[in-house]
Order: sequence, then C-alpha cells, then structure tokens
Amino acid sequence: MKELLLRIQNSHDKIYKSLLLILCAGIIIYSLPSEGKFKYEFQEGKPWLHENLYAPFDFAILKSDKQLEIERAEIVKQSPFFFQYSDSISSLAVSQLTSSNQWDSLKMDTNRLAKLFEIGIVQTNSLEEEPSENTLIVVQKEGHYEEIEFGELLSIQEAASEIRNDSGLAPASKELIVNSLQQNVIYNFSKTNAVLEQKLNSLLRTHGKIEKSELIVAKGELVNEEVYWKLNSLKSEFEHSKADELSNLFVIIGKTILVFIIFFVLILFLGIFRQNILNTNNRVVFILITFTSAVLMGIVPLYINELNVYLLPFCILPIVIKAFYDEIMAAFIHILAIILIGFSVPNGFEFVYIQSIAGLIAVFSLVNLKKRSQLLGTAAIILVTYSIAHLSIIMMQEGTWHNIELSNFYAFGGAATLTLLSYPLIYIFEKLFGFLSDVTLMELSDTNSPLLRDLATKTPGTFQHSIQVANLAENAIQKIGGNPLLVRTGALYHDIGKMESPQYFIENQISGYNPHDDIEPEESGEIIINHVINGIELAKKHNLPEVLIDFIRTHHGTSMVKYFYYKAKENEGNNPVDEKEFTYPGPIPFSKETAVLMMADACEAASRSLKEYSSESVSNLIDSLIEGQANEGQFQNADITYKDITLIKGIFKKMIMNIYHVRIEYPKG
Repeated sequence: MKELLLRIQNSHDKIYKSLLLILCAGIIIYSLPSEGKFKYEFQEGKPWLHENLYAPFDFAILKSDKQLEIERAEIVKQSPFFFQYSDSISSLAVSQLTSSNQWDSLKMDTNRLAKLFEIGIVQTNSLEEEPSENTLIVVQKEGHYEEIEFGELLSIQEAASEIRNDSGLAPASKELIVNSLQQNVIYNFSKTNAVLEQKLNSLLRTHGKIEKSELIVAKGELVNEEVYWKLNSLKSEFEHSKADELSNLFVIIGKTILVFIIFFVLILFLGIFRQNILNTNNRVVFILITFTSAVLMGIVPLYINELNVYLLPFCILPIVIKAFYDEIMAAFIHILAIILIGFSVPNGFEFVYIQSIAGLIAVFSLVNLKKRSQLLGTAAIILVTYSIAHLSIIMMQEGTWHNIELSNFYAFGGAATLTLLSYPLIYIFEKLFGFLSDVTLMELSDTNSPLLRDLATKTPGTFQHSIQVANLAENAIQKIGGNPLLVRTGALYHDIGKMESPQYFIENQISGYNPHDDIEPEESGEIIINHVINGIELAKKHNLPEVLIDFIRTHHGTSMVKYFYYKAKENEGNNPVDEKEFTYPGPIPFSKETAVLMMADACEAASRSLKEYSSESVSNLIDSLIEGQANEGQFQNADITYKDITLIKGIFKKMIMNIYHVRIEYPKG
C-alpha cells in the first residue's frame, strides 16, 4: 500500500495532466451533438458527388422554407378577425339617453339609437391594419358566433353621419343621439391570436412520401430545390430516428474515440517534438484551455441557428499560440482544432479548407512580430485570405462568381475584426501563466527602456559587454534551436546587478585604478558574487518577468571567482580557505538559452583580457572556457548536446575574431 501511495506521489504531475486532458475531452464530447450525423454533404444548386442514393426507409418529404412561408402567409391572410358585441356598452348609452330631461319628447329617438347598436359600431383603434369591407369576420353576440363581412358594421363616424342625415329627427335630437354613440363591437385580440396560432401549428410541414428503395438522387445529378428537400427530409428523419438507447450509445462511443484521437495526436506531437512543454504543468494547462475553448466556440452555432460559423474568430487560436511558442506548433494545434470542429459544422470540408488556410497565413504573417500594431495588418490579411478562399470554392462549384452570398463576406469581416481580441488575450495569458510573448520581449529588449538606460549611464562598460554577449548568444541559439529573442533580452539584463558597485568590475574601470587592490580577496569575492543577488533584487523591483530573472540567477551557475580564491589561498599560506565564500549561489542553467548565455558571458569577458589576438589564441580560450564549464557540470540540467556545444564554439570563435579583426590563417599549400 505504501509503495502504491509512493508511486502515486511520484506521478502526481502525470496524473494531474491526465485528469485535465480527460476533463477537456469530456467537455467537448458533452458539447457535441448527441444524435447521429448524416454522412452525406450536399448543397442546393451543386451536383451530387456521392454514389446513387436510394431511400433506406419510408419517409415524408419536408416542405421547403419558401413553401412554408407562403402557406403561413396565406393562413395569416385567411384567418378571421374576432369581435365581440358588448351589451353593457349599448345598454348604458341607451340608459343615459332615457334619463335625460328631454326623454318624453325623444321616445322614438332611443329606438333609433338601439337600432344602430344592434347593427354594431366597431372599434378599430386596436387593430394593426383595418380589414377591407368584404373581409369576413367572426362576431360573438349573445353567446354564439356569427360570420359577417366587416363592411356590415358601422364606424362611429358612419353612425354619426346616419343620424345627422336623418330628415325625421330634430337638430337637437340629432346632436343628443350623436353624443350618446359608443363603440359596442370590440376587437378580441386574444381570440384572434389563439385561432391563428392553432392554425399555424396545425400546418403540415410535409408533402408527399418517398418509398423505401426509391431512387432519391443519382451520382452527378444537380441538386435542385425538389431534390434538396428530399435529401433534407432524409437527413432529418435519419438523425431523429437514431434516438434509441443503443444508437445513442454508439454515437457517444464514436464521439469519444474521435475526440481522444485528436488529443492523442496533440500529446504525441508535444511528447516527441516539444518535450519541454509537456514537462511543464502551466504550459500544458495553457495549451489544453486554448484548444478546448476554440473547439467549443466552433460548436456554438449548433445551438444558435442564427449564428454564422464564419463570424467566429478561429484565427485567434494560432495567433495566441504563436505569441508564446513557435510557428509550427501554432499551425499544428490550429489544424487539429479545425479538423475536430469540421465534424460538427455544415459543409465541413469547405470549413476546414478555409479556416486552415486563414490560420496558416495568420501565423506566417506574424513570423517577425515586433509590435502589437502588426495584429491590425494580420486582421486585414485574414479577411483577404477568407474572401479569396471562399471565392475560389464558389467559382469552382458554380462556374461563375454571380451566385456569391454577401452575408458570408460580412461574416469574414466580422471574424477578422474579432481576431483583434487576441491582443488583450495575449496580455491576459502572459499575466495568468507567467509567459513572455515575443512582443513583450521586443519591448523589454529596447535599449531605451529605463533599466537599460540606467545600465548604459552608470556602467557603460558593462552595457557594451551585455550587448556583445547578446549578439553572441543570439547567433548561437539560432544555430542550435531555441528562442533567439528570449536569450538576447536575457543577455541585456544579466549583469544589471553591477550597477550597485560599478567600479569593482574591470570593464567599468577607466582610470587604471582598481579598488580591489585596497581590500581583502574575501571582500572582493563577495562584491563580485553579490552582483547576481543585487541583479535579482533590482529585476524584481522593476517587475521583470521571472523568465528573464532566471538568466541573472544562472549566468554564473555554481562556478567560482577563481582569481580571488587563488589570491586568498596565497595570502593564507597553509591555512585552509572556504571555497563557498568564492562560489556563486547558482542555480546552474536549466535551458538551452540560459546555458548559451553562460558560455557567451564567459567567452566575451575573457576575450577582453587576451594579450594577443590570433585565431589560435581565441580558439584555445573558447575551448578551455566552455570545456571547463562542462567539466564542472554546469550544463547537466540544460537540454543541450555535445553537438550543440561544438557548434556554439565555432560560432563564438568566428564572431570574436571578427570583433578583434583577427586575420584567419589559411593553410599553406
């Protein structure tokens, strides 16, 4: 049991990554549609590219959207308006008239008003559009419904006109009756709406039937509107008929295998080609989160029918990956995500083609990313790429460009604009995961930045040394593989701790006076070693990223300040000298970049003290320095090979000889 617990404890990193991968895969599997997917792709107006298709079972043919719209419009047009007679309104109006002081002389007039109410005075102000006179309406009176023409009812203006034109009435009577008129036929909105909804809901969405084994479409046949809706009907019936438990189980198994194959390929790629990423938890978390988010974004249109899939900014994924890693990795992850999304979107092959091309072009456009403003140019390039790729498909399939749907181009414009969200996302991921993007490195490596300006002002010799080290390290890392911009930036900051005591470092001594001559070797050794500690503190004070601080920590590793160590031994005679007082605290380099910086720093500094510059002296110096560091075990934690070290030596020799104008000795013969 203890052994098992120990194994689990030693494998907690692998368990954590595995659980995270399973979680991400599970989220994607759950989000994918649960019904079976129709295996044929088709479009109206395009030829049928598959084999002859025969009906696998009986199914009804769905009506087209256009046909359904026409039928709905006809139902709306023919659906009756419902009105209701209000006895209370007419009774109240007559009652008010009979209660007037002139009742005795106007007995016949109340009968005239009652007859108008019996015909019906209609209320129309609540109608959106007044029916025409011959439109049939349904009126409810005394508990039963009656169908009449709308023109049989009176408007209040028509009722008033009838009274005023009645020659049998006295003028005073006319005005009294007109003032008593009320609208007693009220529009029944709820009843009208309920009947309309019932009729719309009962509208048949199918017409005709396809018998089993009947030919639906032949290979090469043009998919016209009739064939399209037959195919659409089969697709709908197929996907909904797979709702039994066994079919659902197979769908889930299929989705699971599909998703895990994609994740397996991703992990396989990282394991073989990017082992350093796979070994770091926060890098794995970053890759899985961005990959899963991109796939989920592609699944969203399945649940929001109105959302055009081409409006979604899928190119954000490769741009964000490229900001922290290399172009190959960004392109690979993008293509894997697009392939997975392609299984859940309409016209999957076209989608994969367009998005893959756009993503690759986006990555290529950012190879030399130096400013965040370049993302604006990339957005424009993405829009052009989308448009050209889509246009090529349309012309190939249609044989013309006249059938272009502008809605897709609007969507491409929206997607290209939304790609600019990668700008804040890169910043967020930098802070969240402690990464450094190339853009941030470019900003930090600007020699006009405050900290580097201070270095140039207070320690001009150290500043020049740092620039030379940066040039050496950058060229070497380009040759053996790594991040040139990272090592260059690290080299510029690696000696900032010397600003605390600049006069104690030989490159800053211009008067010929060396303050170390006046102090003990132990104190000299402490001052020299402390430039690493001071550099770390200064870097943290100026909020430099940890990745750059690592260059300050490791650029001397656990090597010794040998000059002062031997001087101390000479002074002490037979008394022992504590080596720890003259040893840098470390740690030793743990990456190619930090290892190369250590080599470049030592070689550049030592080359300044050569008495004679020749190809032999430079070569011997570099060989002895780098081999000495290797023998001390300074590179044992770095992912660097003897082949790499040999290449680095050659680059340093050539560059240092060029710096000091050493003539290359050619063999005689």
